[in-house]
Order: sequence, then C-alpha cells, then structure tokens
Amino acid sequence: MISPIIVRLKWLRRKFSRSHWAARLLGIRPPPGEAELPGLILIQIDGLSRPEFERALAHGKLPFLASLIRRRHFSVESFYSGVPSTTPAVQAELFHGVRHAVPAFQFLHRATGKVLRMYDADAAASIEARLMTQGWPPLLQDGSAYSDIYRAGASRSRYCSQDLAPDEILRRLHPLQGLLLAIAYAPTLVRLLGLALLECALAVTDALKGLLQHERALPEIAFIPARVIVCILLREAVRFQVMLDIERGTPVVHANFLGYDEQAHRRGPDSPFAHWTLRGIDRAIRDLYRAAGRCRHRDYELIVHSDHGQEHSRPYAAARGRDLDPALREVFSHGPLADFPIWTSKFPERLGHALDRIRHLLGLPLSKNPALGAPDPARQIVVTAMGPIGHLYTPQALDPIALDHYAHQLVHQAGIPLVLHRRADGSVAAHNRRGHWSLPADRAAVLGHNHPFLAEATNDLVHLCAHPDAGDLVLSGWDPQDRPLSFPWENGAHGGPGATETHGFLLLPDRIRHWHLAHLPRTGSRVRGDDLRKIALHFLGRDGPREERVPHHPPRGPGAPLRVMTYNIHSCLGIDGKTRPERVARVINHFDPDLVAVQEVDAHRPRSGHHDQSQRISDHLRMDHVFHAMFEEQRERYGIAIFSKHPFTIVKSGFLTLAAPRWFRETRGAIWVTLGIDGRPPIHFLNTHFGLGRAERRIQAAELLGPDWLGAIPEKEPIILCGDLNSSPRSTPCRLLRQRLRDAQESLPGHAPRPTFSSVRPLLRIDHVFVSPHFQVRRIEVPDSPSALLASDHLPLCVELSLPLFHAHP
Repeated sequence: MISPIIVRLKWLRRKFSRSHWAARLLGIRPPPGEAELPGLILIQIDGLSRPEFERALAHGKLPFLASLIRRRHFSVESFYSGVPSTTPAVQAELFHGVRHAVPAFQFLHRATGKVLRMYDADAAASIEARLMTQGWPPLLQDGSAYSDIYRAGASRSRYCSQDLAPDEILRRLHPLQGLLLAIAYAPTLVRLLGLALLECALAVTDALKGLLQHERALPEIAFIPARVIVCILLREAVRFQVMLDIERGTPVVHANFLGYDEQAHRRGPDSPFAHWTLRGIDRAIRDLYRAAGRCRHRDYELIVHSDHGQEHSRPYAAARGRDLDPALREVFSHGPLADFPIWTSKFPERLGHALDRIRHLLGLPLSKNPALGAPDPARQIVVTAMGPIGHLYTPQALDPIALDHYAHQLVHQAGIPLVLHRRADGSVAAHNRRGHWSLPADRAAVLGHNHPFLAEATNDLVHLCAHPDAGDLVLSGWDPQDRPLSFPWENGAHGGPGATETHGFLLLPDRIRHWHLAHLPRTGSRVRGDDLRKIALHFLGRDGPREERVPHHPPRGPGAPLRVMTYNIHSCLGIDGKTRPERVARVINHFDPDLVAVQEVDAHRPRSGHHDQSQRISDHLRMDHVFHAMFEEQRERYGIAIFSKHPFTIVKSGFLTLAAPRWFRETRGAIWVTLGIDGRPPIHFLNTHFGLGRAERRIQAAELLGPDWLGAIPEKEPIILCGDLNSSPRSTPCRLLRQRLRDAQESLPGHAPRPTFSSVRPLLRIDHVFVSPHFQVRRIEVPDSPSALLASDHLPLCVELSLPLFHAHP
C-alpha cells in the first residue's frame, strides 16, 4: 500500500528536480521507454592514492562515499596505474586497451622531433589517432568525456585536452532560458559563491604560507585563481554536464575531477588544502549517484576510481641546492657529448597545467611556451622532465660503456636518485646511490622490498625504457629509502614507479564486482586500466552477451549454522519504480542464505515484463526452488516461493483462506518443505503470506497451527516458519504462533528487534522468522545496503541458526 505512494513521490521529485528542468530548458529530452542495456558512469578522482583515500575516509573528508562503503554498496579495490603513473598512460589503457602508450606526460616525439605535453590538443590528438589504429573499440563510444586527456570515441567531450571551444550549450542558450536556469540554481550559485570566497581566503593564506617558507612569489600568487577555478568551477561544470547526460540516457560517461590533483601537486598529497577539495568532489559524486538512481530511461551504475596516486616529493632544486640545468651541464661537460648544448623544457610547473584547464573552460587557445618551441635532437641533448620522471635524448648513439658512465655521473654528481638505460639484450641497467643493478632481476634493490606491485611495476619500467619515444637515459626521482624527488618545483608528484604514485583506488559496486571476481584473473589484489576496461565493456554489453549472475559462495562445511531469510520482494518492483529480479537476487545472495522464503512473486505478468521471477532469481542464485500461486489467470501467476541450497521434499502447498473480492481480500496460502542437512533429522520449513485484514489474519494463523499444517508435525522435529505476516509482534496472530514457536528476533540475547517495513524508513516489524525450541539463534541481520533499500518496499530479515541439540544424532 505504501510502495505506490513512495514510487509516486520519487517520480514527482524527479519531475520537479532542477536537473530535469535544466535539461528541458536546454532542449534535452530523454528517450522514450526504458533502455534494454544499463548505463555506466565512471568518476575519476585524479591523483588520489589508496593510502590518502583511506586517510580521507577516516577523517570524514568523503562522507558520502564512506556511507556507501559502510553499507556495502561499494567494495574498495587497489588500482594499479602502471608505469609511467600518469593520466595519459592510464586513460590510454582504460579507454583504448593499450598499455605503455606514452613514456611520460611530456616527452620527445622522435618521429617529428617535437616535444609533446599531453594536455596540448595536438599532442593528445596525435597519440589518440595512433591508439585508434590498434583495433580496439574506444570505451566511450556513443558516450561522453569530461576533463579527460582523450575523447575515446565520445559523442560529447568537454574540458578535455582536445577541446578548444566554449560549450555549445551555453552558446545557444536563450537569455530567458539563462535567467530561468539562474533562478532554478540560485541556491547552488550562492553556495558556489560562498565556496569560491572561502577558497580565495584559503588560497591567500596558502600563498602567504608559501612566501613565508621562501617559495617563489609569482606561482604562489598566480595559483590563487587557478585554485578557485579548477577546484570549484571546473568541478561544478563537469557535475552539471554529467547530470544532463543522465537526463539524456547517455550509455557511458567518464568524468575526471582534477581539484585534488592540482592541490596535491602544489602542497603535497597529505596537505589539508588538498584534502579540503575532496569534500566538494564527494558532494558532486553524491548528486550524480542520486540523479542516476532517479533516471527512468536507463539503469545506471557508478564506478569511482583514481588513475594514480602521488608521492610526497621534494623539488630537485630544493633538495640539491641548484636547478637541474646546471647539474646536467656539469655532467655532460666531459665525454663524447661535451660539445653538444643542452635543451631542457622550462615551464612554470603545474601552474601551467591549471591555467590551461582554465583556458579550456573559457574556450581560449592554450598557452604557447617559447622554451618548448623547437629543440634540435640532432644537435642538442634534449631533456624533458615534467614530474619525477624525465627523459634525456642524446644527439648521437652511445655505446653501453658511455651510457653507464653518464648514468653513474648523473647519480653521484648530479644527485639524481635513479637513472636507467636499455641494454641490447632487452634488460635495463639501473643506477642508484647503492650500486649498479639489472632489471628485472634486481627489482627489490631498485624499487624496494615493500613495493605493493613490485614485479608488475618492474616489468612496466622495463617496457617504459623500451618505448620508441623513451630517452636514451631515463631519469627518475624514486628512491625507496628516501623521500622522492621531482624535477619541477612541486611537493606532490607522480609519473614514476613509486609505491604510492602507482597505487590508486577503485570503488566497484556490488553488482559489478561479482562479475569481476568470477571472470577476471586476480593479479595479487589489484585492478589496472585494461581490467577496468573489460569490466566496463562487459557491463555495457559490448563484449558479447551480458552475464549478471551473482557469485558462487564456497561451501561453509558440515555443522555450519543454517542461514535463513524471509523477504517480501514486491514483484521485484523497487521503490525507484524499476522491476529488477537480478537486484533482488543480489540482495539475497549477499547474506549467502541456505533457505529463502519470498513473498509477492510474479510469473508471466505484463506488469513485471512477463518474466517468471522465481525462476530468474533461482537461476541467479543457483538454488532449487518451489513456487506456489495464490492468483492464477491464464499464464499469469502471483504467489510465494522457497529457494534452497539443499535438496528438499515438498510436503504441501495450499491455501489458508480463499479470495473474497467483495471484501478486497486475496487468496492466502503457504508452502511446506522438509530438508535433511548434514545427516540431521528433517527440518520443516514453511513460507506464508498473511492478509491485510485483522480477522482474516487470525483465521490464517489458526489454520496454519491446525492439523493440516503445523499441527501435523511432531513436537520433537525442528520447525522454521517464515513470512510476511502483516502483523506486529504483539498482534493476535503472532501470539497464537508463539504458543508453538519462538520469535527469532526476540530469542537472541542482546539483540534489539529491527523493523523491516517500509524499506525507506523501517517502522513496522511485520516480516517474521519463527523457530521451534530446537534452534539456537546465532545472528540477526536486516540489510540496509543501497540495493536492499531500493529493491523492494520491504527489507529482508536474515537469521542464522544452529541445532545444538541434534549435533550428536546419527
């Protein structure tokens, strides 16, 4: 009775939501009907490592994500970025399935002699054109990309490296529509203004702090508008665009939130200023999650991930007391390269990256740095070092002895922590202050024994040195025994093989993680970009037939407690108005029950898509089942069902009372089965669903206790009775049943009985499990995960039981 009201209220909320009306004002209309395939929204929090992510959760910086993890909607996985640990490499792997696409964020493109930086439109376009020839379909085909390096086949992309024009939506917006949008979003605009002022105040404080610490004044002052625009305006622009995509029913969206990464580069990955930005990102994810849940056209899931982490680094100049240029000139003043000048890329650190993102927002051309104009690789030593990984290109080929000599000098004279070069046999020579090593054999001496991805990072580092555009010498700031260095002036860095910079995080919804566990080989306990790509393609139905069966739980062994569940599944119609048998199966499977009693089950009814719901749920759960119809008309049926992991015998299925249309009463009945588990005496398991009228419920309880049902079972045999009794614990039907059985929720010491109806705000305890005195109640659970809250208007009641009196039975 309450569920239709809740569904209608949610429908009204969606119809009057600001995003819905914003889409209407902008001429965006959702497609008619409901899409057959689900949709996927991938949210990237740029640069947030798993250690910093867990620290942010613990300190309340990500409250919404923390609540979803706590309620088991998301599971936390480690995401391995690969080497180089930089966004262009990770997104090439995720979007195009190509590992080691680039050797760094900035590098010399040997074929053209140009230095490429991957937020330049031409650089991103040229690399993506090569990726598109690899033969793999781009992940975002027919979708959208926001604030990414690549477009990845997206129909719509904004604020990406290849986007140079202002948003077309804003260009064609009528002034009156703009005014209406401003009125609709007035509270949001006021909040953004307040946040912008607060960010300005924090940024000024941050700048003063930097000046007091003798950091350079110009980047500190210039970073103030960059901080406000990237951390607030870009975030809100991306959030708004994704909300519009949800209204469109776009099948796949990838959105990158950059604020944390920019702040972490400037002040360090663990700085309060960097963690402050996570609150705004968390709110944006909350809004997108809720909007996706309200979408009627497409069934969306969200995946949240980072592309890489960041090391808490020191600037090379601060650690060594001089810039990299003079150190390199000193090293190369002798030997076969003494007569060649050195060309190094000079750019105002991460400030340039932030300012280019601002230019994307405004539709302005990107900055042109004269120092990046035209190196001459044939006549110059070319050095690109934007981050903790650098490439040094020699104008003439050097023999292995000369390469080893220069690598040794770069470590011991210039103070570069790690220098590598490739040998003819495919191995890599690695030099650090502790010696001369060979990769992959000496991986622990180079990367550290405690590296979370030691073998894989080593192999990727070897591949990096073999990249066609890698330097003849590869410079790295990584030292497992000291704080890493970064060649620009920054306190947080990524791009190298470090333990934290390669260690991102991944939040997989329970629905998607099941397939991942069943089908992808586990490399340790990590997921990398091409794994996530496979997960996304399968969920979208783009790699063959979709399979969405719940995972198989391993057997618990003989003598394990018996897990029982009762669940009114409301014809699998959730409070979001969507009929999803597979969602109900996921809710059931999470408890891993042995026996399940479900009520309000449809079979072949038009309102639920003509599906046989008990059969579909049984297939998902890999459990045997029996269905009993209370209503039957031609092929349409409606009733109750039992699912069991153990073989059972049907004793009886029948009616307790018949329908009385004049009094709006439905037929009510029960199913009775027996099970023999682990050599124990037969267990009698019954499922029922009582009516809504007080008088009929008394009759149904009396009938159930009579000689045709429970009265026929000897006192010495164990009984479990489950069902939606539509009765409170103090009602007459429950009092009658307690004459023979015990209320499981009242039989567990220290447990406060929990209501199960309605799911959105449980107030009534009308779903019950009654057991005979033979059983000991071990545990009670009423799941409140997001899936359980949505799947039905009832919550499931889960009970764990043991039979201590019968363990000695033959």
